Amino acid sequence: MFGLFSNRKEKTAESEIKPVPPEERRIYVLDFDRTITKKHTGALAYGKEMTPKFILRNIKKGFDDFVYKAVSQGHAVYIASYNDDANVDRVEVEALSGHALIKFYMDLVFGKDQTIFVPSETNDAGKIISAGNIIALHSQDLKQYHFHIIVQKEKFDQDNPEDMKRVYLLDDEEEVVRFYMEKGCNILIPFSVSRSAQTATLSALFTSYIPNSFIN
Repeated sequence: MFGLFSNRKEKTAESEIKPVPPEERRIYVLDFDRTITKKHTGALAYGKEMTPKFILRNIKKGFDDFVYKAVSQGHAVYIASYNDDANVDRVEVEALSGHALIKFYMDLVFGKDQTIFVPSETNDAGKIISAGNIIALHSQDLKQYHFHIIVQKEKFDQDNPEDMKRVYLLDDEEEVVRFYMEKGCNILIPFSVSRSAQTATLSALFTSYIPNSFIN
């Protein structure tokens, strides 16, 4: 489609950086629309919004560097989004939404054969049989659905403060930020709930607002 990957150079994680010990491994949970992207996708993309030019302009500068540095050190990165697979039924043209749309973005940013971001696998009944690190559902529950999948996959105990402190959220919705804070998680932008959510929408998020200490 559109010859997307013919001229795209793939990167690899920085192998010279020694991974952190397992007990120091952090779980970064990133929202998608207006956090990774500059403009909201509307949870649906078709036509020009599926072209490489549009997508690469819509991804915030520094996002790929943040991810490469985090995973090279042994940290985990999840994308937790209200983007929903069912949105594709809203139009009659070729379109992507939900897991497929986010994976499409990630394949363009990191390369067609990238394995950094993978969606969950479901059976015919829609039940998750293999959890990935792209979690997309219009759950409207402050992303508790996403949270439970992440906690289960990471084998964390929600009642263990030390486990919860290893989760770092980056999201542009105040209610979601507040929920994660109440669970004992860290917020990647360590401001008030409102300022943290507002900062997540800025184009310079990954280049100017995320402290290096969070991925050292």
